[in-house]
Amino acid sequence: MTMIAQWQYPGSKMNGATMSDAATLNGAGERTVQSIQYRTVLTTKDPMPKVIEYYKAKLIPSAGSKSAKLEEKPTTNAGRSVTFHDDSEGRPVAIHVILVNTEKASTTLVISRAATEHETHIAWTHYLTQIPISIPPR
Repeated sequence: MTMIAQWQYPGSKMNGATMSDAATLNGAGERTVQSIQYRTVLTTKDPMPKVIEYYKAKLIPSAGSKSAKLEEKPTTNAGRSVTFHDDSEGRPVAIHVILVNTEKASTTLVISRAATEHETHIAWTHYLTQIPISIPPR
């Protein structure tokens, strides 16, 4: 699964990986787009703040910088949104969610670490759309 390479935290351990049909369906249950979903969980002994800073540096380049490498090949109207969400306050586990959306892909990183754990977990899910499917009229 080479797809993870550009998202993998340096020195992290991959704990299994899967690739499957993402089964993108409309409200009637008909396939609308061929799509694939990739998933894995990475672990690292690095503290959670260091992991989050790594992804922020990769995903939010400073003005004029070309350091953001986690991007699809650009298309005419290509763009990317990146959101960060922290759901840790007052909880025994720290959870940060990073969501990256482009025209043809969506990537979610759920970074977590419980107070008693010795490793930071990075649950990575990458949804990639392929070619739209024509649905014949009924």
